[in-house]
Amino acid sequence: MGPRSPLRPAARFACVALTWGLIALAQPGVLRPDGFGHLGFLAIGAWAWAARRPGRRAFLVEWAGHSLGLASVFAWMIEFMPAILAPMSIVPALYPALAGVLLRRAGAWPLALLAPAAWVAAEVVRWTLPVPLSFGWFRLGLLAHDTHWLVGSAAWFGTWGLSWALAAMGGLSADAVEAFRRSSWPRGPLLASLAFGLGPVAALTVLSALPLEKYEDGPDVLVVQTGIEQEVKAARRDPLEDLFVPQVSRTLEAIHALDDSGAPLPPPDVVMWGETFLPGKLAPPAVVEAYRRGARPAEWALSRPLASREIEFMDLYARDLAGALLGTSTMRALSPPIWRRLFERDPPVEWADRVAAGERLLPLGTSFLSGVEAWTVVREDDGKEALRSLNGVVVWAPDGSTSEIAAKVHVVPGGETGEPLRWFPFVLDAIRRVASAIPDFVPAEETAILKLPARDGEAYSAGIAVCYDNAFDDVFAAPIQRDPVDLFVVVSNEAWYGASAEMDHMLAFTRIAAAAAQRSIVRATNSGISAIVGPDGRVRDLLQAPDGRRKMIAGTLRGRVPVPASAGSARITFFASTHAAQPAAWGGLGLLILLAGAALRGRGTARGAESRESIGNRAADLP
Repeated sequence: MGPRSPLRPAARFACVALTWGLIALAQPGVLRPDGFGHLGFLAIGAWAWAARRPGRRAFLVEWAGHSLGLASVFAWMIEFMPAILAPMSIVPALYPALAGVLLRRAGAWPLALLAPAAWVAAEVVRWTLPVPLSFGWFRLGLLAHDTHWLVGSAAWFGTWGLSWALAAMGGLSADAVEAFRRSSWPRGPLLASLAFGLGPVAALTVLSALPLEKYEDGPDVLVVQTGIEQEVKAARRDPLEDLFVPQVSRTLEAIHALDDSGAPLPPPDVVMWGETFLPGKLAPPAVVEAYRRGARPAEWALSRPLASREIEFMDLYARDLAGALLGTSTMRALSPPIWRRLFERDPPVEWADRVAAGERLLPLGTSFLSGVEAWTVVREDDGKEALRSLNGVVVWAPDGSTSEIAAKVHVVPGGETGEPLRWFPFVLDAIRRVASAIPDFVPAEETAILKLPARDGEAYSAGIAVCYDNAFDDVFAAPIQRDPVDLFVVVSNEAWYGASAEMDHMLAFTRIAAAAAQRSIVRATNSGISAIVGPDGRVRDLLQAPDGRRKMIAGTLRGRVPVPASAGSARITFFASTHAAQPAAWGGLGLLILLAGAALRGRGTARGAESRESIGNRAADLP
């Protein structure tokens, strides 16, 4: 096969734009809530066909095209902080542009092999490098979240295998275009392209068809979604009035609802609220003791000094509000003005008298799970103790006892931690204007597993993820390696981004994570999308309004969560066992294929030059 003709910059840019145009249209939340994932089978073809061809300023043109393409995928960021969209697109776009450089040097092998090698290698780099060197979030395999005959393979290879399969099909489409342009293609390359293009999809389809282990109905959960806008939540004007009162009223209304026959519904096992929804801020005894020893919050995160009585008060505030649901409230004697506002409202809160009498609002035997903020003690680089914040989840058992604080593992750079930005006061000021505070959250070392008590005496082990955690593999894969996990709970607040496609992305992440771990996942969100996803990645129940809207709405979701029938000995999927090594394996495989293609191309070029030289020498020797 002879050398390929150079490609003009405009044509190259158009091909890259076509690739990202198809990806943008295919992603969930754009043309339809679950997206048109099958467009992903074609998306990579245009880029691969163009990237293989030489041309002027090829790298710069492709970098520009990938930057605009990633901006179209990250467009939901405009709702929160538009200025961040440019760097979070331009920097990660470097890596697929570099993949194009490798693709041009990789020789004449079928694009059905080279395209997934280049794309996935770049995707691994873009996913692995931290902010500000990159921004992962989106992977091509996400588009397969609603392809039921394919997504089950995530139990083996996660999103990486899905990305490779989609890119291979795209490469096959580029090979087909090239064959059509040439009007002929030798049988060997044709069969190789078909094998490399269709083989991954066929293999993942077979893996998806493998039977799951047996599951049974687990806890009966009630997810309560407030639909509150982030501006109201972040303003913290009156947490009791804005957050707690309407949420309790909505919870009690759902608990006392009737079924279709007019009979009362049985009480749920667990009531679930969203991320950081319980007013107040928990402070375990170790925090109070550290404060008395001199530990303080970061100066850059506070507008004024924090007194110990404030720490203790906000802790009591949160625990007392949770105690009102469970009949264990104690703060009424310590701070009557807080509750007086509840009793003096006009019109009065219908359940206020029950709180005043110390009655339990939730049914006996029902537990309570909520997202909370909490203080924790950390050790600074200089060895001194300091106080930082946790974004976590706590379970209150029916008797009022509390679990440990299950904290978020992946905090949002800039959005939840200002530590890297504290040397740039103007950036902190911008965050303060948007979020009404400077974040000082620290991550947990690993995903926590909490017990969810059920009314029948059973206790289910639940891995806890918080918001941004939902986008990462390790949060769901690592816990089931070390302990039995019956299900996962994602407690999230995505109202920062309005009714954008970000919420649809998060649900898609959940579906692939459920299939990868073969565990059900409950999404309990503040404003959407709340859902129960089964261990096969299918949505079992979803909270939506009568008109079909599922974002920025209030409501409740009630359902039973499937759990492994063999409690304590559920299967650990291949992906869960190997998740830490898979990015390097897939990226290394792609790079190895590209380098091997380049090496063989170099040998072929050298042999060709040697042959031409030999012919020339023989010709010179002729009389």
